[in-house]
Amino acid sequence: MVPPALTEKLDPHRVSMRVTDAARSRCVALQGTVGKAASCGIYAQRPSVCRDVVPAWEFGAASAQCDKARIGHGMKPLTAADWLDPGVVPQSA
Repeated sequence: MVPPALTEKLDPHRVSMRVTDAARSRCVALQGTVGKAASCGIYAQRPSVCRDVVPAWEFGAASAQCDKARIGHGMKPLTAADWLDPGVVPQSA
């Protein structure tokens, strides 16, 4: 269950994470600096829409949603090569 204080009501049946509807959105639960070291502050409680987005190529497939988010924050999309060395964190653009 997503903490209610982090959501905004969309309609009688749906909510969204606060701030995610802005043109250059940054989820209210995101901690750290995008492109450096960022993580979800409610990872275990994240909503299903977040659970559905996987990092591009982590499991061998592209992710248009991941690419769009990275580009929106000034980073290059991930490639399959980014996952060859699990000790290397993909860098920003």
